[in-house]
Amino acid sequence: MEFFWFVVVAVATAAYAVTDGFDLGIGILFPLLGRDDVERGAVRATISHLWRAYEVWLIVLGGLLFLAFPRLYAVSFSGFYLAFMILLWCLIGRGLALEVRSHLGQPVWRAACDALFPISSFLVAFALGTAAGNVIRGVPLGERG
Repeated sequence: MEFFWFVVVAVATAAYAVTDGFDLGIGILFPLLGRDDVERGAVRATISHLWRAYEVWLIVLGGLLFLAFPRLYAVSFSGFYLAFMILLWCLIGRGLALEVRSHLGQPVWRAACDALFPISSFLVAFALGTAAGNVIRGVPLGERG
């Protein structure tokens, strides 16, 4: 049964990496892809209808870890607390930059959203990469986790 849950968690992780990797790449390259407001709108339109669905894989992954491997869930969320908080705040920043920008009329706030989108996308990728690198490197655990 553990092998089954391991495969399910691995599939959810791969699904998030593949689907949201596209959005993160567009977010990181956003300043280079869109030079004026029309081009930036076209870039945002490529991901605007699907980016929220891709974030659901993270929620599914957290739920699967809690359900199938509660000890791993507890150790990972306490050991990588800073990386997960950076991830959470940057995901919120990406959402604000994508969704709120179209409702703002002043150019200052639109420019702030245009700057927040690539910065938060980079930090999401950096936080996930840091967590994955530490897992691959090895995390020292005591007898109580």
